[in-house]
Amino acid sequence: MRLPRTFSVKTPAYILRPFFYLPLVILIAFGNGPASGANDVTAKQDKEAKLTALRKQIRTLRESLDTARTKKDSLQQQLRSTELEIGNLNLSIRNLEKQLSQQARELDKLQSQKSVQQDNLKGQRQSLTNQIRAGYAMGKQGYMKILLNQHDPAEIGRTLTYYDYFNRARAARINTIDTTLKEIDDLERAIAEKTSRLEQTHSEQALKMQALEENRQSRRQILVKLDTEIVTSEQRLNRLLQDEEVLVKLLEGIRSALTNIPPDTSNIKPFATLKGNLSWPSDGPLATRFGTLRNIGQMKWQGVMISAPEGKEVKAIYHGRVAFADWLRGYGLLLILDHGNGYMSLYGYNQSLYKNVGDWVEAGETIATIGSSGGRQVSGLYYEIRHNGTPVNPASWCRAGKT
Repeated sequence: MRLPRTFSVKTPAYILRPFFYLPLVILIAFGNGPASGANDVTAKQDKEAKLTALRKQIRTLRESLDTARTKKDSLQQQLRSTELEIGNLNLSIRNLEKQLSQQARELDKLQSQKSVQQDNLKGQRQSLTNQIRAGYAMGKQGYMKILLNQHDPAEIGRTLTYYDYFNRARAARINTIDTTLKEIDDLERAIAEKTSRLEQTHSEQALKMQALEENRQSRRQILVKLDTEIVTSEQRLNRLLQDEEVLVKLLEGIRSALTNIPPDTSNIKPFATLKGNLSWPSDGPLATRFGTLRNIGQMKWQGVMISAPEGKEVKAIYHGRVAFADWLRGYGLLLILDHGNGYMSLYGYNQSLYKNVGDWVEAGETIATIGSSGGRQVSGLYYEIRHNGTPVNPASWCRAGKT
């Protein structure tokens, strides 16, 4: 069963109202598209202002959509807040893990430098010891004694030159040792500072992990309540229909607005020419296939479900601009990419979103991590491709290999 492209006359007014202004809202935010001239400060500021306005308007749109349908559904609002917090915490923890790895590498480097300098110091001290012994072997004599004991003026000159060279070399070695000692002191201070920073990062990570577990526990409690609230198949079907209708209208509104924005097509092949050659956004088998029944009424899957563990990276299938990146009921943390010429790709049920509205991404770039947001019990990625708002089979566009 294909969803209708427009709402029926029975569609509640509170659902229709937000979309009436959507094209105008996004057009105002985007204006005439990306500013040209990297050195034009004014154009750059104008572009940033438009991007900020776009993000604000998309956020306002999402809030109006969500509020219209869930103003009496506090559980859905709680679920949204909790899953957004979980997504942010997971993203923070991931960044902290990167910081820990970087700090550990830097600490190892400092320790290695200290070890090298200590070996250098040991060698320098040994060289100084050898010089002192050599000086002692020359005899306990100063300049005057050397002069009195020599009869050949040329020999006197050579002896004094060697004696002076020896003293300068010994002074230089002492200065080198002093410099090495200072460098070791500096390294020890840097190591102590880096170790302290590493400990602070570990502590921050532990607090984030604790907060994450608390939010996960809250989510589990919300899901239990939601399960008791929706008990009949008819209720579940109505919920799914509402979710898909809003998604369709959201896509239509965004698509109609983006057609007026010049796409970034420089050196980029048109999306339509890539059919059958796109990479899948994630590894993993297909849990559901495009066009198959959803085991509730006659509804069919408009995309596919890819089975994958939480935290696995989601990759952009092609160059595009982020048109939506937020939580949407029925789809959880959802990211939508606009590829131009009416083509869009959708990535739902994510754990965390890595990109914001207006960002440009390249094929294969990480845009999210797989999760189970939207109230799902099992992790996985919901993936769609649409052309002018109509769902198309992702398996026809991506390379063969999915089972």
